[in-house]
Amino acid sequence: MHVSAWFYGLSLASGLLPAAALGLGAAALAFLLIRRSRRWWVFCASAGAASAAVAMLAGWAVIHVWYWWPEDLPPTVIACVAFGIWGLVLGLTTAFLGLGGLLRRGSARGQRRHGVRPGSGRTGVRRAVLAVAAAVVVVAVSALQVNVYFGEYPTVGSLIHGDPALAQGIPHFLQKKATDRFRLLPVKDGWVAPKRMPGAGEFRQVNIPGKVSGFHARPAVVYLPPAYFTPHPPVLPVVVLVTGQPGSPQNWLVSGHLGQTMAAYAKAHHGLAPVVVMPDANGSQEANTMCMNSALGRVDTYMAVDVPRWITETLNVDINHEHWAVAGFSYGGTCAMQMVTRHPNVYRTFASISAEEEPALTASRTVTIQRAFHGNAAAFDAVLPMTLLARRSYPDIHGWFASGAQDAVYTHNAKMLEAAGRKAGMKVVRTTFPGGHSWIMVTEALPSAFSFMGARLGLQ
Repeated sequence: MHVSAWFYGLSLASGLLPAAALGLGAAALAFLLIRRSRRWWVFCASAGAASAAVAMLAGWAVIHVWYWWPEDLPPTVIACVAFGIWGLVLGLTTAFLGLGGLLRRGSARGQRRHGVRPGSGRTGVRRAVLAVAAAVVVVAVSALQVNVYFGEYPTVGSLIHGDPALAQGIPHFLQKKATDRFRLLPVKDGWVAPKRMPGAGEFRQVNIPGKVSGFHARPAVVYLPPAYFTPHPPVLPVVVLVTGQPGSPQNWLVSGHLGQTMAAYAKAHHGLAPVVVMPDANGSQEANTMCMNSALGRVDTYMAVDVPRWITETLNVDINHEHWAVAGFSYGGTCAMQMVTRHPNVYRTFASISAEEEPALTASRTVTIQRAFHGNAAAFDAVLPMTLLARRSYPDIHGWFASGAQDAVYTHNAKMLEAAGRKAGMKVVRTTFPGGHSWIMVTEALPSAFSFMGARLGLQ
């Protein structure tokens, strides 16, 4: 293995590198803390308390004042931010005091006159530089620990290179071929894998226009399994997979390790796997449309009309919607619930990972309704999953809920949605996986999610 490949493959979410970084951060913080002066220790304690207060206040403000996200930040993240601020304060203070003392001492002649040993100026400069370096280390390690919690960048390569380069578009020879694409029987029935089965599936980047909705989405990602590339491909079922917010469809490849999940699934099922379509339901990294038709855009129409129409007009897939599923994480899990409750004729199966109890722009429900529905609470309530589950019956819908075992908020949401789904006639199951509200948990959950959906879609 080349050194560069080894380096880019280093995990940023678990294992040796985060553990070593944590040790380095502790050493850097110790360097900044250790002094003989009692006044310095008092200052450090005061700075630590102030840093914790600032971190908690900032964490509260971004949710309840500036409305960046609808949920409170996890305590682990707040603690990491507090340590980063504390290290920065200690480092800059040490550097300032060292350089300030150096300026006061003056030249070497002035140093001798005041009884200071020549060369101690160089020591002061060196300590100031080391203090700044230590502060940078503490801040960097704190940021790395935040990533350990969320798992946004799983490897060094994902941090440096960003999203992978994908083949563009669906060439004509990969577009729909079969004339009879409505399957009543499971696709596995009668499937015999050819001897020259392609070794792997393929991810491609595509544009799915909002012809009906008018919504301007970012490029989507499509996964085509090995069976799709055979000389006589079967018509395959469909999974529409929606990412969290903030995020993009490429998160499934980088943070969610979807490539490994689909490769393992296809290998276990003789090249069969669903065609997975990952549309953009927000329009930008920071936007939040709540997957609804509102003042923020006609995204419900995009997801329920434009996306399915593009899939059936472009790809060699089963057009029997008994063999279609929708799934997602966080915002995407909420969107999945919205799709099956509002459009059960389009999506009959769902996998909802760490969904919200209801879609939200902010922690303030009033602000959410004002921004998206001009203050019309009745219009907002009428299209919520919990409202629809209370008013309608869904005996033909099958669903799978998951959340992190250490994620109390989203586990509560999953329990509420599960209970409401059962009461509405859905056939649902719920499970938990180790971790919090993070991509690390999602990576653990995805194989089980696809196993559940695959059984419903006729793949196993």
